[in-house]
Amino acid sequence: MSANILDEARAFLLQSFDGKERKVETKHPWRKDWKFAVLHSLRVETYVVKILARETHSLSGHEVTLIRLAAILHDLARMGEDVEHHAKLGADMAAPWLRNQPSLGSGDVERVLEMIADHSNKKVREQDYSKAILKDADVLDEIGVMSIFMAGNWLDRGSAFFFYELRQRLVEHEIPFCDKELAILSTDGARQILLEKKAFIENFIAQLTDELQADGRIEQSLFTPPSV
Repeated sequence: MSANILDEARAFLLQSFDGKERKVETKHPWRKDWKFAVLHSLRVETYVVKILARETHSLSGHEVTLIRLAAILHDLARMGEDVEHHAKLGADMAAPWLRNQPSLGSGDVERVLEMIADHSNKKVREQDYSKAILKDADVLDEIGVMSIFMAGNWLDRGSAFFFYELRQRLVEHEIPFCDKELAILSTDGARQILLEKKAFIENFIAQLTDELQADGRIEQSLFTPPSV
């Protein structure tokens, strides 16, 4: 397999997304930009590498490259209107390019397409190890430090209680979301990474709680009439 095929896939990714815009995005405006979709795909490729670094596995270098290819190309249809079927549509978009790569055999192409087409099916624990790595890598993106910034987008940033509401949002939504995502991960490596991300959010909440003195006294003082 060509040593440059991952770079070639990244170039194809850029070409495929250039100029596109996601029509619907209410809370996170940066997601509308095609460059964000490219960056997401490249981060997922990086998570593939990070997960495998924590795993004891017997994958060959060739097989790892196929997973990384699938990661780079997994969201080619992300900017389209049919979000529900974007995985299958993305595989259809990737197929002609993959079949035109002389370093990929027909079995390699079908393997990558299979991973792309199935990457959104995260409802059951994945038994296919390569598919599991890709799915887990996709889950890990936008959790952790990003969770905190994204949580703030759901709030009224003009509110005097913004930081209190941010803390509440993290406690009530982001931590449970970590637990929900943890339950669908298939690999130990991904679970380790997600637990570290959750711990970061918990430490952030603890620090924010300390700085806000969030025991109710300060907020309550704003609504309690002064004694005469």
